[in-house]
Amino acid sequence: MLHILPYLATQRLRDVRPVHIQRAMKEVAELSDSMQHKVLLTMRQLFTTARQNGLILSDPTEGVKTTSHAKPQKKTHLTLEEQEALMASLSDPRTRCFVGLCLYCGLRREEALGLQWGDIQGDKLTVNRAITFLGNQPDPVQELKTKSSHRVIPIPQPLQAILGAASRLDLHGVPCADGRPMTQIAFKRLWDKVVREAPCEVRPHMLRHSYATNLYRVGIDLKTAQYLLGHTTIQMTANIYTHMEKEDAAASVIQLERYLSGGSQEGSQARGNFSESSQKVVSGGK
Repeated sequence: MLHILPYLATQRLRDVRPVHIQRAMKEVAELSDSMQHKVLLTMRQLFTTARQNGLILSDPTEGVKTTSHAKPQKKTHLTLEEQEALMASLSDPRTRCFVGLCLYCGLRREEALGLQWGDIQGDKLTVNRAITFLGNQPDPVQELKTKSSHRVIPIPQPLQAILGAASRLDLHGVPCADGRPMTQIAFKRLWDKVVREAPCEVRPHMLRHSYATNLYRVGIDLKTAQYLLGHTTIQMTANIYTHMEKEDAAASVIQLERYLSGGSQEGSQARGNFSESSQKVVSGGK
């Protein structure tokens, strides 16, 4: 009521007009979306009750809206430095295995959980199944999302090391702690452990998107990237590449501004660092 009284307390009920409501809302426009909704809802309840009781003919809050705030774009992928820091922070073999499969091979969450040790042959793995959940339990039907999801993916050296150090006593590469196929609750516990140890913000799908970003950074062509990611259409892959091209364009403008202001040496160093990072992705080394 503190946000409403200064604009309505001196007005007779029938004299309140939409302009008075808009003035009140203008004063709270910089507050949170939830606070704006509370203020507007309070006024609407007041005037709806008044109209229902015949005290006013029309509701002055009709058509009045809150001021939407621009929300920061959600981060979609990890930088190469963040990827390395994340893997270095994980201590549990199961979390390392899950994160490694999604980050280094671009597996979807359900594909990583469905991977069995028999799907790994030498330096390649085959995506044969996916584990989704019915309630808490794994769905016995472990079909892949689409036909294009079935693919053979080369395993980079860092992931080979992770898989080589993992216990292979269980059927799945990422099982429950007791060896059973993953359940929804068990996965939540596993991911909570990742979040606690991670040095940066991370969500499961960010790992797969980071893999796609790495493919773009080292110049993998669209058709090959589509296959490796298991996308149904090449447009899905192109959308990721286009997004990265826009990011690169924005970064290029910044580099140009630095160059024009006398920072050419700094720009050269930045290009050198990018080249070095790209080689790391290609070789799978650190």
